[in-house]
Amino acid sequence: MRLNKTFIREWILPIFFLIIIGFFVIGSSPVFKTNPWVDSNAMLTMGKSMLHGLVPYRDVIDQRGPLLYALFAVGASIKGTSFSGVFFLQLVNLSVVYYLARRIAQDLKQNVISPKYAGFMGPLALVGTRAFSMSGAPEEFAFTSVLYLLYVLNHYRQRVGDIPLKTYFWLGLNLSFIFWNKYSLSGSYIVFFLWVAVELLYKKDFKKLFKIIGASLLGFLLTAAIVAIYFGLHNAFKDLINIYFVQNLTSYRQTKQSFLGQAWYLLYLMGMQLKTHFIVFIFIICGWLKAISEKKHVVIEVAMYFGAILFVCLQHWLDDYYTLIWMPFFAVALIRLLRLQKLRIAVFDKKLLAPVKILLAASLIIMPFVNNDNLYHLVVNGEKHSLNGETHQAQEQFSKIMKSDYKKPSLLMINDLDEGFFLATDILPTTPFWQKLNMNYKQLPKMYWSFEKNMRQKAVDFVIINVQAPPTSDRKTVLLQAKESIDPHLHDALLYNYKVRSVASNSHNTYYVLFEKK
Repeated sequence: MRLNKTFIREWILPIFFLIIIGFFVIGSSPVFKTNPWVDSNAMLTMGKSMLHGLVPYRDVIDQRGPLLYALFAVGASIKGTSFSGVFFLQLVNLSVVYYLARRIAQDLKQNVISPKYAGFMGPLALVGTRAFSMSGAPEEFAFTSVLYLLYVLNHYRQRVGDIPLKTYFWLGLNLSFIFWNKYSLSGSYIVFFLWVAVELLYKKDFKKLFKIIGASLLGFLLTAAIVAIYFGLHNAFKDLINIYFVQNLTSYRQTKQSFLGQAWYLLYLMGMQLKTHFIVFIFIICGWLKAISEKKHVVIEVAMYFGAILFVCLQHWLDDYYTLIWMPFFAVALIRLLRLQKLRIAVFDKKLLAPVKILLAASLIIMPFVNNDNLYHLVVNGEKHSLNGETHQAQEQFSKIMKSDYKKPSLLMINDLDEGFFLATDILPTTPFWQKLNMNYKQLPKMYWSFEKNMRQKAVDFVIINVQAPPTSDRKTVLLQAKESIDPHLHDALLYNYKVRSVASNSHNTYYVLFEKK
């Protein structure tokens, strides 16, 4: 009985506390009407499509990794008409982050604050900045794998030669998780494995190097084999290569800059990442300085950090949620800084111990609301609008119209990502290109050819256009607004074959027009 009480106090209660926090800071939570983020909605639609036998990159096309779609498919299998299933997976992920951060605190001999409390720094680093956005990004799940790498590195005191082969197997497996999630998030792992190779080559320890390569490859290829078998059995391996690799590498956000121009732009993007989270960057530096003051090696960790930043920049674009991939370094820094001398003195004073614990708990509750201004987009259940006035009523309005005319309506989003209309209507894509990816006509012409063909043949029942100005009651004005909002190659196919059915608005600057086939 005593053991059970200890387990409850040491593990169940902290994780229960995390779950409560998750309900209020994770956009997929049942506390909210829905997760309005286009990326999360697109991933959920892709996951649901997989459950119904549609194959990514062949039957439904998006540009992220197949493992991410599989995760959302698991979430959709739990609950397919909302984000509740995805939310459950996010809570599991948050709990694993807590476990790893707690182990890091134990390895760093975090005896000033109990590891049970220091472990909260992991979840705080995950959900405590605006990089978390409204949740559901590939970076959210890759965060856990990077934190695992940092745990291994610190557990073996950054001596890569002391890491057992079985651990290298798990590191290879985690690299594979990231690679098939979104390969541009692999920077920390790539730098780590390069470091291991160079160090062992320098020592001429070829036997150990080959063993490490074998163990790591075995882990990596385990996931890769599952991916290859799935797409091979569905005769879609070529589609995987063409979209996930070729299209992303050759077209997505690509420019025709010179080599020098691209190098300058990469440095600029790296600077912007650090500027956006400058306070976090300062904390990370202070964590390294704390480790150095304790005569600990952090050079490889520093290299991994900047490797992560560099790989983010290779996407040729910077969205704030991209930076979530290097927030695990923030978690380690916070744990290190809990060992500051003044804090140690305060904790050893038993009168101050309780306030310190309360401060840590309050930080985990308050910091997401301080740093993440994306939370004001979320509509709490029972409320009509979010803090910034968004309603998300357009999805419900259009869904009722579409379902009233068709039992299973078909839909295209030709100038926007999935805004949640597929989820609200509980339908799946009926065409490979079902939403507009972030590529223009020159970068991905076949997407626009697909849109044009499907509208010209009236292969879909409805088309939704995101327009920049408030729709009016005048039909000609609405048609002009829609025409100005889409690619010129799509004008005739839309206007000749579809009619305006309804208009809607989710906020003062978010407007939609629903077109129905004539």
